[in-house]
Amino acid sequence: MSQPVPTAMPEKTAGLPFRPDLQGLRAIAILLVVLAHAGVTFFSGGFVGVDVFFVLSGYLITGLLQRELAQDGRLAFVRFYARRLRRLLPALVVMLAVTASATLLLLSDTEVRSQLASAPFATTWTSNLYFAFTTRDYFDELAMRDLYLHTWSLGVEEQFYLIWPLLLLGLFLIGRRQQTGNLRISSFSVLGIVFVSSLAVSLYWSFDTPHTAFYLMPSRIWQFALGAMVYLTFDGYRFKNLAWGEEPRNANIAAWVTLASGLLLILGSAIALHESLTYPGYWALVPSLGAALVIVAGNSFSNSHGGPLAHPALVWVGNHSYSWYLWHWPVLMLGFSLGLKDQPLSTLALVLVSLLSAILSYRFVELPFWKGRFSHTSPARTLLAGLLIMAVMLAALFHVLRLLPAQHEARATGNHWRTDVPVIYRLGCDTGNHSEKVAPCIFGQEEATSTVVLLGDSIGAQWFSMIPILFPTPKWSTVVLTKSSCPMVDEDYFYPRLGQIYKTCTDWRNAVLNELETLKPDILVMGSAATYDFNETQWTEGSARVLERLSKVTTTIFVIPPTPSLGFDGPGCVSRHLSPEGRIDRGACVATGRMQRIAPATRYLEHTADRFPNVHVLDLNDVVCPLGVCSAISHDGLVVFRDSQHLTDNFVRERIPVIQERIMRYLSSEQHPDNQGK
Repeated sequence: MSQPVPTAMPEKTAGLPFRPDLQGLRAIAILLVVLAHAGVTFFSGGFVGVDVFFVLSGYLITGLLQRELAQDGRLAFVRFYARRLRRLLPALVVMLAVTASATLLLLSDTEVRSQLASAPFATTWTSNLYFAFTTRDYFDELAMRDLYLHTWSLGVEEQFYLIWPLLLLGLFLIGRRQQTGNLRISSFSVLGIVFVSSLAVSLYWSFDTPHTAFYLMPSRIWQFALGAMVYLTFDGYRFKNLAWGEEPRNANIAAWVTLASGLLLILGSAIALHESLTYPGYWALVPSLGAALVIVAGNSFSNSHGGPLAHPALVWVGNHSYSWYLWHWPVLMLGFSLGLKDQPLSTLALVLVSLLSAILSYRFVELPFWKGRFSHTSPARTLLAGLLIMAVMLAALFHVLRLLPAQHEARATGNHWRTDVPVIYRLGCDTGNHSEKVAPCIFGQEEATSTVVLLGDSIGAQWFSMIPILFPTPKWSTVVLTKSSCPMVDEDYFYPRLGQIYKTCTDWRNAVLNELETLKPDILVMGSAATYDFNETQWTEGSARVLERLSKVTTTIFVIPPTPSLGFDGPGCVSRHLSPEGRIDRGACVATGRMQRIAPATRYLEHTADRFPNVHVLDLNDVVCPLGVCSAISHDGLVVFRDSQHLTDNFVRERIPVIQERIMRYLSSEQHPDNQGK
């Protein structure tokens, strides 16, 4: 999950005192985000930084606006939005321009088109809307590496900025007209209603349409409201003003306890939570409350030494948090696209490159516009210049995207390899995410006396083309029962693309098993990917429950272990290293160590298959990755992968003779007299 851009530090001229402990809180949040995106599994829940930043934004922006209302009795909207543009837009535009240029230089045309798709929306702070409402093709892995996926949260914040001043101004004017004795209390009550309403929307969307809950501002505004209520309740109050007594010692103990509790909630969430959870949902309350407690505790520390979060090192990281956030994601995604994923030293180098980029951005872009030579531009000119810059950036991006070859054009795009799929996809045999209906595709003649079934997810389906050739008509008919991302493991699992438990898969799988018990096929070929988040018990026992039913109604079952992945986009790498004469540097598109990643799942399947005498493990991974080395292109010049993990249909067809020899060996062993009665 991507994280929000940290809100800029408030300007002292706006009247809100500088609190170094809040910069320390930003530092913790951005470190958690970077660690999670870099793949540090211990902090897999680092996406809780979104909650910390949103609560912090609600606190700071409410403080700025409330003080302006108290001082002037009105809000200078043009000045407010001009400050936001000066603080956020320059660094964003520079990051977009540099990373888009790097993408054009380093990646293939198709990769550029997919990975820059959200750039125009990122420029206008609407990328959260783009990601919430864009329907992605299941096989479009490149879209998952969109360079600007992380800017969704900046869109949420900017949309919050549009409505929040109006809400606070309305509360102020109503309170003044009614001559309310305690405007703070009445404002708190209204914000409480906003908090409860938005939280209710968030909870409903989280379990109904999770992507909507994750990306859209209405389901996130409760976190801003929480920060606002913290400001209204605790601003100007130290613990000695509350129920802790007048003793400084008691107040200090209370501050430490509150700070420790808040940090425990934030760090505990980052460690305990993971992406296989419906989010935000109820879980988002934990880090959000943690951020609120840390802010409250700082009210006691800030008037003295600032507390532990005011340490200079943390303040330094907090100062650079906005730029680091902007740069870390595109740098990581570019590196991963070039094959550096899952390599600890390379990933560390990418993180350091992003930090260096953040330092340069902070020094030469942020500071001049924040409090340097460009910080005194009039609000009207700032707004006009900002709109002009966004318009120019939009025009440039659309021009670049328009110049790229269309997906059906140019061999260099590699799209003829990406579309090298089995015919079952063109015939609609693979069922979608939202249908549990069993709709088998049948190939062959009605008078066929034997039946072979292909069962599995997209990794199993990639082997389809070998089935009709190995088991030809008129004797054999082929039945295809596949659903992408639906493993042949009798376990529920969380599907990240849907943001929830994939119940449709469970229902479909159960219905298919019922169908096969009626069909009673002669041979069944079954395969699944290794990417499902199952532990050893789930793999073995879940597979055993499926095979227990199938082995009773099928003569012979072949289980194909998961295929290793490249770790990078195969066609993209081939396209980048393809000479005009059609030659390719094969060594540039090689991945080592990939077999180890699928070894556990293979081992679990082998142990499970041993329980059933008519179940065989048909391991073809030495065909895909000879000698344990995976390559985007084979020794005989065939492109092996149509993305990072699915095989091209042409490669499968060319390897049928080798596969046929192995299958015949199994079948002949079953027919041997010594094996009769098994």
